[in-house]
Amino acid sequence: MSADRPSLFRIDVLGPLRLTSTSGEDCTPKGAKNQALVAMLALSPGMERPRRWIEDKLWSTFGPEQASANLRQALSKLRTAFGDDADILTADRSNIRLEPRRIRVDLLEEVIPSDERTELLEGLDVRDPEFEDWLRQERAQLQAMVSRATPQETRGILINCRSEDETPGRARIASDVLSNQIGESIAEQVRAWRQADPVSVGAQGAPEADVLIQSHLVDEGNGHMLFLKAVHQPSARILYSKLQRIDRLEAIYTTEEDIARTIYEAADQILGKLPHVLAKDRPETRSTALSRLAMYRMFSFEQDALREAYGLMEQAYRHDENGLYLAWSSMIRVIQMMEMSEADQGALMDEAVELYYRAMEMSGDNGLVQAIVSKVRSTAFGDTAGVLDLARTAVERNPSGAFALKSLSEAYMGIGEMEQAFQLSARATRIARSSPFKHWWDTGHCFAAIACDRHDDAIASGEAATRSAPLSRPAHRALLSLYAKRGDLAKAQDVANKMAKIEPGFTLDKMVNDPAYPVRTLRNKGLLEPIRALL
Repeated sequence: MSADRPSLFRIDVLGPLRLTSTSGEDCTPKGAKNQALVAMLALSPGMERPRRWIEDKLWSTFGPEQASANLRQALSKLRTAFGDDADILTADRSNIRLEPRRIRVDLLEEVIPSDERTELLEGLDVRDPEFEDWLRQERAQLQAMVSRATPQETRGILINCRSEDETPGRARIASDVLSNQIGESIAEQVRAWRQADPVSVGAQGAPEADVLIQSHLVDEGNGHMLFLKAVHQPSARILYSKLQRIDRLEAIYTTEEDIARTIYEAADQILGKLPHVLAKDRPETRSTALSRLAMYRMFSFEQDALREAYGLMEQAYRHDENGLYLAWSSMIRVIQMMEMSEADQGALMDEAVELYYRAMEMSGDNGLVQAIVSKVRSTAFGDTAGVLDLARTAVERNPSGAFALKSLSEAYMGIGEMEQAFQLSARATRIARSSPFKHWWDTGHCFAAIACDRHDDAIASGEAATRSAPLSRPAHRALLSLYAKRGDLAKAQDVANKMAKIEPGFTLDKMVNDPAYPVRTLRNKGLLEPIRALL
C-alpha cells in the first residue's frame, strides 16, 4: 500500500450508485441486484443484514434454495469487483456485512442536499416488489429531510423507563432501577430525557415516548429471572431484549459486573439502532449517526481516519449543540497528539483544552463528558488531583460506565496506585466486551498492563485486540515489543512483517530509533530495546 493511498472505501448513494476503491478507482459492480445488495448493506444498521432478509428483498419470487444460490453468486461477483478491497465484505452462515470502519457512505456522513431533485440510488431498477418497497421507504425518508427548509428544534429523545412487575416489593424496585440505569446510560450519549410511567404519576396526557425500556423480574425461589426489552414505541420495533438469571437483587442495587455489562450492552445496542428508527429530520437522529461513525473512525487511530472523525463530530455538534460532541472532539485531538500524526502538536493541545472547557460549560453534569475530560486533562496537564476527582464523580454517576471506569483507572495510574488501576481497567474491558469498538478496549487494557509490568496480561489483551481489528497498529506495536521482550523473536518478526503491510513506511529501525514514532509508553518502559535483536 502506498503512503498516499486513501484509507477508506467510498459508497455514494445520492444520485446513481458509485463505489470508489481505496486506490481511487471506480469499482461499481455490474448488475442491478449486485448494486442493490451493496446499497442495502451500506444503509443498514451496522452495515449488516441476515442472509434471509437480503434474499427476501432481492429474490422474493424465488424458492429458498434458488434465492440462496443467487445470493452466493452475487457475493462472488462483488468480491471480484472490489478487487484488493474484497475483505470489506464478509459473510457467514447467518449474516452478510460490510466493514463500517473502512467505509464512507455519502448519505450517512455529509450534509443532506438542499436540491429536492436529488434521488437516492437514481436509475437502480431491480424489479423485485420487496426491494421496490424498501427503496420507496428510503427515498421517502430522504425527501422528508430535504423538504425541511429549517432544522427541527432539538427536544431530545424521550425514554420511558419502567418496571413490568405489578406486585409492590423489592423486585419491582430493582427492575425499575435497572430500566432507569439503562435510560441514563443512553442519555449520557445523546440528548435524551427519561420518562416515568405517565399513569403512575398522574400524567395521562404525556407525549408518547420514543423508546420504552421494560424490566421484568420473576422470582424463582433461589434467584430471579430477568427479562429486559427495549421497544421503539411508534413502530413497535424491538431494539434490544435479553433473558438473564440474577442470583441476588442486591446485584442490581450495587451494579455488580454482570449487571453493569448488561446495562452497557443494552444502552450501546439501543443507541446504535436509534438513527434507523427515529425520524430522519430530527437533529438527534443525525447527530447520533454522525457521532457513531466518528467513533468508528477515531478508534482506528489512523491519520486520515482521525481527521475524518473530527469533521464528523463537528457535523454532529452543528446538528445538535451537545457538549458531549465537543468532549469527543477534544479526545480526538489528544489521540492525534499521542499518535504524533500531525506536525503542530501545540495547536492540537490548545484546541483540545479549549474544547473540553466548552464541553464542561455546556454538559458538566454528564458523567461521560466528565470521564472524557478526565482523560484529556490527564494528558494535557498531568493534573492528578483534578483528574482523579472528575473520574470518581463520573463513576459515581454511572457505575456501569466503562469509559468512566477506564478514566478512573488512568487517574489511579497517575498517582502510582498501579494494582487498583489495573483492576479497574480489567473491569472496564470486561463490561465493554460487547462493544463494536472492542479492539479499543483491549488495546487500552494492553497498555494498562504494560504500565503495570504485567506482560502476560498485556500480551493476552494485545492478541485479543488484533483478533477483533487485524489492522490495529497500536496493538501490533505493543505485541512486537512484548514478544521481543519475552525472547520470542520469531513471533516478534511475524508482527514486524505484518506492520510493514499495514503501516506505510514502517521499519524496525524507525520504531526503535525515531523519537517522533508513537511508542512513548513502550519507550518509557524499556520495551523497545529488545527489538534491537531483530535489527
